[in-house]
Amino acid sequence: MQYGLLLLAIAAGFMLPIQGALNARLGGLMAHPMQATLISYIGGLIACLLVLFFVQRSVPEIRKLTEINWYLYCGGFLGAVFVSSMLYLMPKIGIANMLAAAIVGQLIMSTLLDHFGVLGNPQIPANVSRIIGILLLLLGLYFIQRSKAVI
Repeated sequence: MQYGLLLLAIAAGFMLPIQGALNARLGGLMAHPMQATLISYIGGLIACLLVLFFVQRSVPEIRKLTEINWYLYCGGFLGAVFVSSMLYLMPKIGIANMLAAAIVGQLIMSTLLDHFGVLGNPQIPANVSRIIGILLLLLGLYFIQRSKAVI
């Protein structure tokens, strides 16, 4: 594994709690969580269009968009569910609790997807090391969510 790429992934991960906190605040100002999710996605759309304009100077052609298998559009749907969940749950359980639980869920599902090589991704079998890692994450979630310090 290239450590530079892992550091880049960690840096990208730094953005998630900030995004969540912003969206949670936005959710409190809107009449419904989906309104805040829509506003968040409009911001994301603008960012994508700016990057495409300055880097590639084009957007996908309509013909190309109609050729994509329908299930590949579900990523946006799942992202909207995740963002809506974040902005609903963060004010109730806190940023660290929400993200710790989300990370545990992400890594359990990622391990399953890797194990079966879903959607053409490389097949990486679940092994004892990965299962222990998941168990340690669950233990970490337990300690993060505790309301009183043990020490």
